Amino acid sequence: MNPDIPALLPVFRELTSDGEPLVLATIVETEGSTYRKPGARMLIDAGVNWHGILGGGCFEGDLAERAAKTRADGTGQLVEYDMRGEGDLLWGLGLGCDGLVRILLQPLDPEQGYQPFGWLAGLVEGKRQGVLATLLRPAGDLPAGASLGVEADCATALGMDGTQVPEVVAAARKHLGETRSARLQAGGSDDPLDLLLTPCGPAPHLLLIGAGPDAQPVARMARDLHWDITVLDHREALARPDRFPAECRVQSMEPENLGDDLDLAAVSAALLMTHNFAADVRWLKAVAAAPPAYVGLLGPARRKQRLLDALDDSERAAVAGRAVGPVGLDIGGEMPGSIALSALAEIHAFLAGRGGLPLGAAGRDG
Repeated sequence: MNPDIPALLPVFRELTSDGEPLVLATIVETEGSTYRKPGARMLIDAGVNWHGILGGGCFEGDLAERAAKTRADGTGQLVEYDMRGEGDLLWGLGLGCDGLVRILLQPLDPEQGYQPFGWLAGLVEGKRQGVLATLLRPAGDLPAGASLGVEADCATALGMDGTQVPEVVAAARKHLGETRSARLQAGGSDDPLDLLLTPCGPAPHLLLIGAGPDAQPVARMARDLHWDITVLDHREALARPDRFPAECRVQSMEPENLGDDLDLAAVSAALLMTHNFAADVRWLKAVAAAPPAYVGLLGPARRKQRLLDALDDSERAAVAGRAVGPVGLDIGGEMPGSIALSALAEIHAFLAGRGGLPLGAAGRDG
């Protein structure tokens, strides 16, 4: 899911509290090596300040200046930065990043509810999932930037009416898990619709079981990723909100009560770190019946096996395929901060469907 929306939500709510008009910048196409990929987003305010990042600082200043025109005339525009070779030296930026980026600028009008970003914000805050279909180029009566918000059971017109383009609704529902471009013949028009389909939904929800000192850097780093975090511990002295970032939910709880007031279906990954074998067995029994597809276990592989052996047959069968241990990537970490980095890197890769290899070894070119 797109990580930019949860990251941009605080500044979006702050800027819109005074009814300030904004511009949404979205990467819609790339070629070669680029800092970000299609679906990445950034907000630009009326003071030509940008929030978020698309090019690592390469072209954001220039893009913010171009956004002033979008804000002034109220129409979307495509902007292209071709950074391949030395040609970009001629037009003033001299980026040399070896890639091409096309970015759609869309005005966000307060009188129109800041759409389409308002719809995306509602998805994240409402913990719903959907796909935003955005028109990249004018087609018929539809301008560039006309959008359609598609969920499993409804479609919200954001400049494009789903009842008139059912083909777009069908394509969006078919691609709930990946950002992709699409060219469709829709609505009986002779003009094809060039679209970007971007999935969006709630931020990953990390469940930390164990509130000891080494859980604190995990929570801090996960908050930097704008994840939702719940910290549970059966020890009241450790399960104190003042020991963790303010946005974390921290609660003292016995393992047997797991799920009483926590929606386990919304948990993306769980990490057991009580450092107490008997307590971990109790928590693992509770997690065995829960949905998280990733259950990280600290300690060596033999400790993981001992934990599994302490479960009954049904519990072991339910959790064995989801239990990961030793947790984390091999980065040589020993201190709490580096262990947190290692564990979160593995969880991040798991949630993104990646193998956690170095980018060079994975054959990825930026």
